[in-house]
Formats: sequence, C-alpha cells, structure tokens
Amino acid sequence: MRAFTVITALLFVLATLPTLPAYAQNKPTARTDEQKKEDREIDAAYRAATRGGPTQATKVDPWGKVRPETEKEKKPK
Repeated sequence: MRAFTVITALLFVLATLPTLPAYAQNKPTARTDEQKKEDREIDAAYRAATRGGPTQATKVDPWGKVRPETEKEKKPK
C-alpha cells in the first residue's frame, strides 16, 4: 500500500512540473503612456456601449398580453 501511495505522489508531482515554469514567464510588462491611454479609451467606449441603452419613458407591462382587454382599456386616474 505504501508503494502505491509513493507512486501516486510521484506521478502527481511529475504531472504538475511542466506547468510551474509557465507561471514564472507571466511577468507583467511595463506599459507606455500611449498604451495606458489607449486602454482607458477602450474601457470608456465599452462602458458607453454597455450602459448607454435606451431609457424607458413608458411603463412596461410584462403581463399585458395575458390580461383581458377590459383592463387595458381602463384609463389611469
């Protein structure tokens, strides 16, 4: 049983070794001011595109198609 445990532990270590050098290569690089400015512009454009949706001036009634016609014809007070 001890041999099985040792072999399993060695296989696990050998399986994870190739991924360790990959972490060492992912060092952050210094970005120039132009690159930072471009990133800010891209972020601002993304925010404007995702948050600039149409505004709802009218009330939306999700159950409007289910209700009978008489309730739709009633005027609000």
